[in-house]
Order: sequence, then structure tokens, then C-alpha cells
Amino acid sequence: MPIDQGGINTVKIGAREMDWFRFGNEVGPKVVILPGVSLKSVISAKDAIINAYALLAQDYDVYLFGRIRIFPEGYDVRQMAEDTLQALKAVGLKDVNIMGVSQGSMMALEMVLREPQTVRSLMLCSAAARVEDPGALRTWLALAEKRDLPSLMQSFGEYVYTPSFFAQYKDLIIASGNGASDQDFKNFVISLKGTIGFSCCDRLKDIRCPAIVIGASEDRVLGVQASYDLARRLSCESFIYEGRGHGVYDEAPDYLTHIKGFLDKLYR
Repeated sequence: MPIDQGGINTVKIGAREMDWFRFGNEVGPKVVILPGVSLKSVISAKDAIINAYALLAQDYDVYLFGRIRIFPEGYDVRQMAEDTLQALKAVGLKDVNIMGVSQGSMMALEMVLREPQTVRSLMLCSAAARVEDPGALRTWLALAEKRDLPSLMQSFGEYVYTPSFFAQYKDLIIASGNGASDQDFKNFVISLKGTIGFSCCDRLKDIRCPAIVIGASEDRVLGVQASYDLARRLSCESFIYEGRGHGVYDEAPDYLTHIKGFLDKLYR
């Protein structure tokens, strides 16, 4: 059982506030998890996340950072990355291994491009260096602007997961949106707008740290080609799951074995 190293913490970045928590092996190398876009902050699922990352927590000191609590208009991926870098500094973190999931992978890329000395390695999950076909994001944006929670959660599940997985966990996935506040919807809308059109492809050549890209053949959100292209541009290790969706990090039981194996090689 991974060790929970305290409750939910809040770090201030100027006038902004960001929540984070820590678990795992406190003397191990530091791993920072940046989750993807979601209607409600994943911080509220702290206990479930700690259990899900038990394999990684055996040997690594794990931190999960959410986003700032209130998104200003026009807030985009680059600003999210900058705020997270400031949060890492405020907490005293450096030389970290960043696991970025979906939008979190875009933030991770921006972070290492801005401050390469802060990032030891990258684990890029269901990732993209460019959002080329934002069909899923535009669909969610329209539903969120209408505050149509049932349709939004239905669409989210259908895009993120394979049909069989969604059918099995449909009730839980849809229920995960229950209790979303007006601020949650506002943040979600701004976050989606700030992701559509993102690209850092022309700067990837400047990334020198070790990296791994993990994708899925049935990714309907960012597309599997985005994973292939990213791995090629970074000349890094990659693993593509066949028959899994964008949410392969939830679908594949052995997902964390690839993350841990990559990290273990770095610290042999």
C-alpha cells in the first residue's frame, strides 16, 4: 500500500492557488503527474489516484498537481505550464520526472522547453505536440457552454474510452461529473479553448531529456498519429497499445509497468 504523505495542499502563485498532493516513497526519485483536462479537478479523487498508482509509489516520491482554482479568460496550455513551473519552485521541487497525460503532456513539453534544468525526464501519455483535429474538444466545448452535463459526460466517455470499456463503466464515468460547480464549467470551457490550436512542434528539437511516449491505436481525442509523430520528433522510446482508446491509462492493467520500467532504467 503506497504511503500517503499528507492531505491536499495548496500552493500560491501570486494571486492564484493550485492544489496538490504527495504519496509514495519519500526517499525515492521525484515524479510529478500532470493530469488531462477534466470537468472537475482530479484532486477530489485523491484516494483513488493513490491506489491506482500503487506500483509507481513503491519506489518513487509521487506528486500530483492540479490546475489553478480559477481560470482567467484566455488561459492556455502555455500559461498552465508556467504556473505549474512556479508551483514546483514554490514547493521546492527540481530535477523531476514529469508524467503528463493528454493536455498534461502538452504542459510537460512546454515546461521542459521553458526550463530544461527542472525536468529530468518526460513520460508522455495519450500525448500530442499539436492539436490537429479538435473534434472531441469542440464537441465538449459546445455541450459545456450549454451546461448540458448528461450529454457532456456521455460524449466524454464515448470519445475517451473504447466502446466496451465505456459500456462496462458507463454509470461511474457519467456520475463522475455530478456536483460540478459553475466555476468547474467555466474552467473547463476556458481550458478547452486554451488547448485547441496548441502546437510546439517547431521547438521539439530543443528537448534533450530522456522521454517515452505511450499511445493507443483507437485514440479518438488526439489520434494515434500524434503519438507516432511525437516519438519520431523526440527520437525516443514509445509503446502503442492496440485496441485501446485515449483513456488507455485507465483501460490497460499493465499501463504503469511501462512508466515504471522507463524510470527504473534511468535510476539503475
